Amino acid sequence: MIELDVLIIGGGSAGEDAASYSTKGSGSVGMVEKSLVGGACVFNACIPTKALVHAARTYKKMRDASFYGLPALDKSADYSQVKAFKDRIIEGIGTGRDERMSKRGVRVFKGTARFVSAYEVIVNDEHIRANKIIIATGSEAAVPPIPGLEDAGYITNVGALDLSRVPERLAIIGGGPVGVEFTQIFSAFGSQVTIYEMTDRVVSMEDEEISRSLGDLLSKQGVSIATSVKVSEIKRSGSGKLIVTEDRSGEKRTGEHDEILVATGRKPVMDELNPSAAGIETFKKGIKVDASLQTNVPHIWAAGDITGTLYFTYVGYEQGKTAALNATTGRRGEMNYDILPRATFCDPEIGSVGLTEAQAVEKGYRVKTGRYNYADMTRPIVSNETDGFIKIVAEVESGRILGGHILGAEASSLIHEVAAAMAGKMTVAEVGDILHSYPTFSEGVRYACQTID
Repeated sequence: MIELDVLIIGGGSAGEDAASYSTKGSGSVGMVEKSLVGGACVFNACIPTKALVHAARTYKKMRDASFYGLPALDKSADYSQVKAFKDRIIEGIGTGRDERMSKRGVRVFKGTARFVSAYEVIVNDEHIRANKIIIATGSEAAVPPIPGLEDAGYITNVGALDLSRVPERLAIIGGGPVGVEFTQIFSAFGSQVTIYEMTDRVVSMEDEEISRSLGDLLSKQGVSIATSVKVSEIKRSGSGKLIVTEDRSGEKRTGEHDEILVATGRKPVMDELNPSAAGIETFKKGIKVDASLQTNVPHIWAAGDITGTLYFTYVGYEQGKTAALNATTGRRGEMNYDILPRATFCDPEIGSVGLTEAQAVEKGYRVKTGRYNYADMTRPIVSNETDGFIKIVAEVESGRILGGHILGAEASSLIHEVAAAMAGKMTVAEVGDILHSYPTFSEGVRYACQTID
């Protein structure tokens, strides 16, 4: 029997931070990880996809170089070399994380943990008992039970990142952030991409103006988008894979593709965990926790995607830190998600924080909105990045900013100016009075605030 003060189950974003912070207040810390420390973000999500997105954007700029008076690229990319670039990035960031964890005093166990009691787990043939346990087993792609899908064959985000060539005709089931990011990667390198989405627009969690504008831009880029449809069946054909869809009126259509990428959300990784043996309450999205990330079992916490709260790496990091400090110091720190900037790394990018216009109205606010187009700013004109706009949602009576939504270049960075203003409880008038350097993209935030009466 191995005895520890703290055991972290899972070595992804949440688990890494949980382990690091646990070492500051505990005598002995262990981590169970079945693969490599770093988890999905490092090896098959955030980092590799952003590497490919950056390569796709650079490739498009090279092909459009004549805009700047430069010679344009006149040959096609070798996608296997693009994949090799992505692999080098992952190797540089991912290599040595296990060793670094060990140097911090964390004992790393390779394998899958299974609860046998509230204090004890089995990893391979080893029994580990810990006084405090933090579960951070993460999530994985959720694959819907579409008739014929298994037989026809498909890939998820993991398989998509391992492709060495671009599918000529790619179907993407799901028009959320993952779906549109892969859309822009593969379409940039020549794939004929079709998105199949059940809701009435892509990235439907975003402000409606943002998501509809992105849909229009994707269509102009040559992407086919089928919204308000259900994929009812998939069949094999002699030359590809047939996707049968049904719209809300019952009309059926069929499209043929060479590959199918499923991007329909995430599910918790806990099938082998056996949480019931520890008396841990679970639900469809994972393990139930309170605001302090404590489960119903007092000495067990959970952090990251397994909590089913928000599937963001930076949220996982903060949850891992919070859970560890709560477990090792006796404090009760709580998570606050009121101001949570997020980004979708499509092209152009989306950055959002706070309430959409529809959400604000639904909550009973009287709202006013301001909008400023990229095409009306000098910097985007100079850099040939004029697609998009900045939208601010504010309360009528106070002028307080309720939300910010950006579609355009550098949106993933610009949105933090809006988040900071919201955290400081600034009004649109106050933000509109702040001088901004010229010419910059961030001027648009100021000007969008100024358009609100």
